[in-house]
Amino acid sequence: MKLYYYRGDKPNFGDDLNPWMWPKLLPGVWDDNPNEMFLGIGSIIFDSHPKQANKIVFGAGYGGYTPLPVIDDKWKFYFVRGLQTARECKLDPSMALGDSAILLRSCITERPAKVHKVSFMPHFESTYDGNWRLACQLAGVHYIDPTATVDQTLQDILSSELLITEAMHGAIVADALRVPFVAVEPIQQRHHMKWFDWASALDLDLRPQPLAASSMVEALMKKAGPNEALVVRIRANRRFLRLVPKRFAQGAAESLLKLSRIEPQLSGDANMERAHSRMLEKVELLKADLRAAAPLVRSAG
Repeated sequence: MKLYYYRGDKPNFGDDLNPWMWPKLLPGVWDDNPNEMFLGIGSIIFDSHPKQANKIVFGAGYGGYTPLPVIDDKWKFYFVRGLQTARECKLDPSMALGDSAILLRSCITERPAKVHKVSFMPHFESTYDGNWRLACQLAGVHYIDPTATVDQTLQDILSSELLITEAMHGAIVADALRVPFVAVEPIQQRHHMKWFDWASALDLDLRPQPLAASSMVEALMKKAGPNEALVVRIRANRRFLRLVPKRFAQGAAESLLKLSRIEPQLSGDANMERAHSRMLEKVELLKADLRAAAPLVRSAG
């Protein structure tokens, strides 16, 4: 079974959780067989997957980045990220258990001491669109790099008393590991919808907060809104990053300090325990299904 996840130009914590987590939960089942695809963490229910491949959906979501795929007998759903994904894929709402990164609860055995009062984690694209490291320095806030290794990022989240995050999987992981968080609205509008998809499965009344731009690039992208073609042109013009960077970073720092004083969020303990327990049941079901299919695969070979 091939582990499929989004690979961009830069590492990204949310996507990179896949090769870190799944071999721990499902050892010995992975290969490069393109005819058996496993879709776990991410907005990776796409219409571009090979039509003849069997697609196993295990907590993935639909993010609206492509048209909806045609759901046929090549798709097998164990559970999906949230109610919006279930609705789009014409699934029963009971299939909306939550983002499968919640299963990190079964992988984290040690908790570091809290050494950061407030941390901020930008979306991975904001690491090159903005000046967030400088903004965090000015605010006295710990900067978490979403393009760092999974081990480092998990350490940073767990050692924080509060996480302010533009990265959705910053919030998902913080919530799963019971680190209070403040969600901020992503600079790019196309990333907004999927947050509410995840939150819906946990009955979490998500309250995303606005955050000041840390660069001229981000300020222009905010104004561009859903105009993706304009966003691409703005991002390509790197000279915008060099325009009054200190002034934008100072405004972003003040915004971070303001957000650090509002009440953070967590989903309910009972909802989290229930989601985790049901996902573990699905892991066992998948293992049983793989064992049952193994003799068929051998005889076919």
